[in-house]
Amino acid sequence: MHSHSHPQTSSHSHQHSHSHGEGCASGGRHPSNDNSDCEENEQEAEANALMDVVAAFLSYKTFILNGGIYRRLHDIDQLSERHRDIVSSLGTIDKIKSAEKLVRENYKFLLDLVYLSAVGEMPDPSDSSGDFKQWHKSFVESRVRAGKTIVKNSFMEKVLSTLKQFVRDWSAEGKSEREQTYGPIMQALEAEFADIAPEARGGIKVLVPGAGLGRLAFDICCRGFSCQGNEFSYFMLFASNFILNKSRVVNQHTIYPFVHQFSNVATASDQLRAVCIPDVLPNEMPYTNTADFSMSAGDFIDIYGADDQKEKWDAIVTCFFMDTANNVLAYLDTMWSAMKPGAVWINLGPLLWHFDNIEGESSIELTREEFIKIVSKVGFVMDEHLLKENISVSYTTNSKSMLQYTYHTFMCVARKPE
Repeated sequence: MHSHSHPQTSSHSHQHSHSHGEGCASGGRHPSNDNSDCEENEQEAEANALMDVVAAFLSYKTFILNGGIYRRLHDIDQLSERHRDIVSSLGTIDKIKSAEKLVRENYKFLLDLVYLSAVGEMPDPSDSSGDFKQWHKSFVESRVRAGKTIVKNSFMEKVLSTLKQFVRDWSAEGKSEREQTYGPIMQALEAEFADIAPEARGGIKVLVPGAGLGRLAFDICCRGFSCQGNEFSYFMLFASNFILNKSRVVNQHTIYPFVHQFSNVATASDQLRAVCIPDVLPNEMPYTNTADFSMSAGDFIDIYGADDQKEKWDAIVTCFFMDTANNVLAYLDTMWSAMKPGAVWINLGPLLWHFDNIEGESSIELTREEFIKIVSKVGFVMDEHLLKENISVSYTTNSKSMLQYTYHTFMCVARKPE
């Protein structure tokens, strides 16, 4: 998952039909004369990638308790008796023990989330028969045999980031962050099609690449547009599938997304606070008879650069997405191909180039000035009046933290000529 976070179809369908691996057909990266071997390798890579993500979610409790909670209790235990008594009198030990309970609650939530999306024979974790424990044991043993015992820190960061993404996209607490970021985008999209009433917008097809947990795509659909979100990360796909398909009432699920943060905390209650999701029901969209809402799974360039997507989309909306490219020109070419003549592209985000200094990855990093110029060179017509160069936003921030990160993002609106 390309995360911007810091350490800290009316049937919402997710078609897991596109490769998440470095497939043989992806831009000729792995030339091969034997397509069947190639497809097998690709399927195996896909299955391995999926299981790595399942393993990360399933390792959450052990990883956080052993690596964080118990270590902190041990460190307090090692203090001199006097210091230990002082710390204990503050309620610090009680706070850590409360955090332990909440980590277990988060784990139950994550198990439900994985159960909804995981392929294979995973039994229902909430069933008391013991089938899940048995399955989990053999799952861990099979990974040990394959030499994959330890979940990488980077994968656990993605699990923690997923919890914070729920706050951003589907909680009342995330509303102000959504308004900062999605607000200007929605305004621009509405202005583009202002002469068409919401109930008549179902024929206008909007694509949202890098859709994450799907809230922006959902909100666009709520304005009457038909919208498809696209996402590559299995972490995001599992989570969006869960929230879009498994929510029956508002605030049905309770999570504790900040329980892992022990620094820059003002009060224990800030750290231990609950966040309820979703703040709205995804299956209660106002224009379900006219507007379609769907999610596609897979690589943006592979899917939307294909012939069946050519000149199919009336609008593309990118939010915190363009900087996830190895080569942003490949994204722009894909968008150009997928957009109808006269279609609009609305972009808002920073330029945190995700492959900058990543070993083994190529990366083209542009300044904002270079980015804006390159858009025109590809052929898009930039709307100079709608260019905004400094929109201050946060991203999956903990609003009560003593440390706040702010992105000075930019927004541009461009069109493919008729």
